[in-house]
Amino acid sequence: MLTDLFMKEESILLLSYYYNIELINNKLLKYVKNRCGVYLPWDIYLFEPLKRIFSKVILYDYLERTAEIGVKAVNQEVISIVRQEHPKYVLWTSFYYDILGSTLDQVRQEGSIVIGWFFDDEWRFDPYSKWWIPHLDYFVTNARDAVPKYRELNAGVILTIPNTGVPVALDWNALEEKHDVSFTGTRYYADRDQWIKEIQKRGVHIDLFGTGWGRYISFEEMIQVFSTSRINLNFSKTVHDLTKLQIKGRIFQVCLAGGFLLTEYAPGIEDYFEIGREVVCFQNTKELAEKIDYYLSHESERRAIAMAGWVRATREYSSGSMVEKVFLEIEEETSKKPIRIKPPASPVMLPKQTLKNMSDYHLEWGMAFLAENHKGLWKDSLALSRQYDPFNIQAGFHVVVSLLPAGIRPLLIAAWNFPGRFFRKVITMTGTRRYLQFLKQFYRKHIKKTA
Repeated sequence: MLTDLFMKEESILLLSYYYNIELINNKLLKYVKNRCGVYLPWDIYLFEPLKRIFSKVILYDYLERTAEIGVKAVNQEVISIVRQEHPKYVLWTSFYYDILGSTLDQVRQEGSIVIGWFFDDEWRFDPYSKWWIPHLDYFVTNARDAVPKYRELNAGVILTIPNTGVPVALDWNALEEKHDVSFTGTRYYADRDQWIKEIQKRGVHIDLFGTGWGRYISFEEMIQVFSTSRINLNFSKTVHDLTKLQIKGRIFQVCLAGGFLLTEYAPGIEDYFEIGREVVCFQNTKELAEKIDYYLSHESERRAIAMAGWVRATREYSSGSMVEKVFLEIEEETSKKPIRIKPPASPVMLPKQTLKNMSDYHLEWGMAFLAENHKGLWKDSLALSRQYDPFNIQAGFHVVVSLLPAGIRPLLIAAWNFPGRFFRKVITMTGTRRYLQFLKQFYRKHIKKTA
């Protein structure tokens, strides 16, 4: 029970991002929002479960604050909060490079145990996650393959399931099923579009929701779709590597909503659900089409599987259970071997590509602040960009532009960006006819007008 773990008089600082969905439309955050695939309801995933464990949960949205005060001030503010509140834990839900390694080092010096919650370690471990090891006490990951990698590097690691949610109360004798087959998710991730097209060619009608399909739906609407679909599809390949399969949070969300799940098989799923009794898997288009046809025509069997999956998920896989297990494990470890205040991490030689990624990320913020003429905050971001990669030509260009009068800057930035936009547009063209139409429109708009 969560009450068994309640830490009287203990507090935790939750460093989160995009806590409120309205922030996605923030004029500055729009410059970096493409790095964040979907909005995550952190209140359900972490904030509310943490409130059941700690007497005080301090929420800090570092992306929102970066847009308001800049990266340097954000990191100073985090340290100030730790010094004032003395939280037992600082939990950082990692985004990119907003929170600096030196800040995490300082937080540990103040006596807080610092936990990093990492996502997509199936493909993110090598280029991103492992480079934070010198700065954190614990890593939370949902990638089984990443656990031995962390341990090999002497990192404290906790394996958990992907973000889930809360169980949906259902009347199983009065289910309302609006959709035969549905899929909810961004269209152009991995090979989802290919799967859907292949199934549609076989005459299967699928109701599609999410970016790229026509309509983005809220988290609450998504759960409603899961509950009211006879069959919910899930695809398991990672975004950046189609050879890798991962257990996605969607699996648990569908089952918590009482939906019937038909998912692309991912190694390890049998450790969470009994295949064929609580969820159903497929591995190719033929098998997927056959199972859609079978379960649409075998209602009692389909509903029995959906109910069994719901019972299992409700009992074991809610966000509350997930968060509780993570902190139980950490508490058990620290009780056996208390964490001591550690000296700052020794310098680590980061690979060039990682440094370039860090440079490019802070460049995006610098460009955002500069484009919006926002409080001179571009100085710190551009300085960080050049610190990580002194040869970042684009960062150097924007530093020069920032020294010029505000009225001239947009023209120079537009001139710099124009060739890139042109060639990106050309590259994304498919088919000769559309390509020629684009060239014709480009001529009329940009060349003929100025001739």
